[in-house]
Amino acid sequence: MQLKYILFIPAILLIIFLYTYKLFYTFNFHPDFARDIYDLLMIVRGKPSLIGPKLSFGGIYSGPYYYYLLLPVFYLSNLNIYSLPILNAVFFVLALAFFYLFISKKYGVFSAILSTLAFAFIPIYLTHSRSPWNGSFYLPLLLIFLIWLYFGKFGRIESFLMGFLAGVITSIHLVNFPLLIFSAVFLFYFLKKRKNLGFYFYGILTAFLPLIIFEFRHNFVMLKNTFITGSYLNFIENKNIPDAVSGNKNVFKNILFLGKNLSLQLGVNILFYFGFFAFVWNRIKFEKNKFLIKSVSLLVPLYALLLRYQFGQHYLFPLSLVIAFTAIITILNLKSKWLLLVIILLELYSFPKNIYGLGARKPEKYETAVRYAINKKIIKENEPFNIIQYSEEYRIYVPVGHEYRFFFLKHGFKPKSEFEYNSSDILLIFSEAEELDILKLNSWELDQFGKENLRISEKYQIGDITIFKIKKTYD
Repeated sequence: MQLKYILFIPAILLIIFLYTYKLFYTFNFHPDFARDIYDLLMIVRGKPSLIGPKLSFGGIYSGPYYYYLLLPVFYLSNLNIYSLPILNAVFFVLALAFFYLFISKKYGVFSAILSTLAFAFIPIYLTHSRSPWNGSFYLPLLLIFLIWLYFGKFGRIESFLMGFLAGVITSIHLVNFPLLIFSAVFLFYFLKKRKNLGFYFYGILTAFLPLIIFEFRHNFVMLKNTFITGSYLNFIENKNIPDAVSGNKNVFKNILFLGKNLSLQLGVNILFYFGFFAFVWNRIKFEKNKFLIKSVSLLVPLYALLLRYQFGQHYLFPLSLVIAFTAIITILNLKSKWLLLVIILLELYSFPKNIYGLGARKPEKYETAVRYAINKKIIKENEPFNIIQYSEEYRIYVPVGHEYRFFFLKHGFKPKSEFEYNSSDILLIFSEAEELDILKLNSWELDQFGKENLRISEKYQIGDITIFKIKKTYD
């Protein structure tokens, strides 16, 4: 057996262990994930989708690739929720294996092992290998994209495929859009045949076809809702997510703010990386390497400019990954393997130990509540009902209760959509609070159903979940 495989096997086994240890025990049934598997189940039941989850910018939706990459395993596992964290971890590990194979050919086995471990221990990559989410699911694809971009040779077909991959990554989450520009400029400089850049853009356009078709079919509803009705202002004014964090309006101060968050995501202080880039600049011989350093140096202020309003940690994930990739490639080109050991030690010092704790929200609890509602005939087949959920953790921020909607649909009871509260005859409120006065709740969903109907309700208890059943009264 070749040396590169002998050394790789224990390294990859270590990574697999870190990415899958107590995976089911720690899994958290987040409302966003519940929304996603509800949409997946709708696709399984014969309702294909041209769009993915809604994004926080205006009325823009992501592309459908996140759903369709999860779909085969979800279907073949008979809708087993835990099949998806396993699949997610597999994607993250396979991207690292791809990275290792490329690096070992170019820089040797020992350098490849250290580089792969340095990437595997990046806190955001390690943490999000353990739970699928559209805000991080693209990270393995982005790693493959960066490897291919830096080391690949591009004819027409390769340029098209590269563009398609770039489009898929960007459509999964638009936080990758600045990198789309960066990659196009990179190819413009380094393609031997610049006319092939047209095939790259054609690939991007092809990847966005589902969203384009959706817009044509629905009279450009996303563009209208975002720019004509002005819903993008909710993003700029930081109003679309309750209690959301905002950046600093001063770009320089925002760079410092983003720098702190980038340091946490990378497990290495960002000043270490940029100080290193400045220190070794004159020793770098490869123009591609210099381009990467110039790019990340420009991307940081660009992200600081774009993220002055609403801020989420996941908005920085692409930038963190590109910075780490640039640092590792620079170290490899300088043949300074000892620096990889330094990075690994710093990352291990920042190891996110809480990732192996018990998940706060387990799917079994929600399925038990739904089974109870069905068995006790709280809701009957073909009754036009809708759902609101209330929890101490999320309050009324995510009221539509996809945690419950998924299990109702799985068991043959389809609730009306989150936009049809006004045409629902029955409302089920699932509360995880110890005491809840439903008359004091306020939300758009309740207004649509009719708050006047809340005065009369039936109350049930299953575990720590209280179920309120409200029937609409008609005068």
